[in-house]
Amino acid sequence: MIQGRIGEIDLSDLLRALEAAGKSAVVTLETPRGTGKVHLALGRLVYARTEPGPHLGEYLVRLGYLSLDDIQRLVLKQRRENPGTPLGQLALQAGLISEAELHEALSAQVLEALATMLTWEEGRFTAEGLPPDASQIPLAYTLETSAAVLEAARRLDEWRRGQVAPDEVLVLAGDPTRHALGPEAWTLLELVDGIKRARSIALESGLAEEEAYHVLYELKSRGLLKPATLLLEDPLILVLADSSLVRRLLFVVLERERYRQVQQRFEQGLSSQINLRQAEMRLTEAELLLRRRLRMRGPELEGYAHAFAQGVRAMLEAPVYDRLTEVRQRALVLFGDNDRLVPNRLFRPHHSPRALAQEAGRRLGAEVALLPRTGHLL
Repeated sequence: MIQGRIGEIDLSDLLRALEAAGKSAVVTLETPRGTGKVHLALGRLVYARTEPGPHLGEYLVRLGYLSLDDIQRLVLKQRRENPGTPLGQLALQAGLISEAELHEALSAQVLEALATMLTWEEGRFTAEGLPPDASQIPLAYTLETSAAVLEAARRLDEWRRGQVAPDEVLVLAGDPTRHALGPEAWTLLELVDGIKRARSIALESGLAEEEAYHVLYELKSRGLLKPATLLLEDPLILVLADSSLVRRLLFVVLERERYRQVQQRFEQGLSSQINLRQAEMRLTEAELLLRRRLRMRGPELEGYAHAFAQGVRAMLEAPVYDRLTEVRQRALVLFGDNDRLVPNRLFRPHHSPRALAQEAGRRLGAEVALLPRTGHLL
């Protein structure tokens, strides 16, 4: 066993020494900023992760190789039948992913974890041999330790040159076709909409979060992006789950849709599977609507934009609110109690959906139904 304080021995030097000696070991780091583990088999890097930090399952979802339901089933199988066997190996055995897909996700996750651990400057580390019953190591392939450490250090150096804040909201400011941009930049530009925070864009892109923040910073520095001037308030959701992986996946799903979360461990023994499924179902309708909007091109987009602009103009120039008393037919006023578009917070900052619905019902002489947990689309 080797143990000591971070700073006495550089992590990259320790890993290279274990590689040169052909050792199989687990290096554990405990710091004020989190914990980290690096698994080596015969000197080659097999796995690395940080807590808090992205799991392999998260990358498999972000890259589109597994669904949330797939991950939930694998987590349950892992707990009941295969404790210690990595989730990626279970997915490979079940035929859900290919070796190439697993290698891509694992490489991305490991490099992000290594880069994160290289930033830790205080704490303790331990390097010890594998326990006799360790079953999480025997994957079909491994990574060259020196190459992985070098790449993680390169990325870290690049990220340190500048990053946008995770909560920053950006909009397009220049013509990207006039610049030579890499595929990562184009991936992020396609996701910038003036609504999502940088964190949401990073999680949707499939890139490492720190890398996405750096590329967005570069695009902003070149005048292709600028801060949004109109910031929408994000809903706040409490996330309860008994699995750190499930909590991270819920975080990814909700963050993609601009929800902020308060995450807590679920101690009462209720099923996190229900929470995961409900979150996915609630987002499906909004996601489909969003995707239809993003697919619009040419005349369809122009027609939609014209109709939308005319609708907004009509609401501003020809309001009908004051004429509701002229309606003579029986009416039912339906309103979602979580409507974040009406009343408009810019024009009616002190109004709530409930107050507006009740006032409309009073003017119409109509019954009012305020639908719980419902937004603008009812």
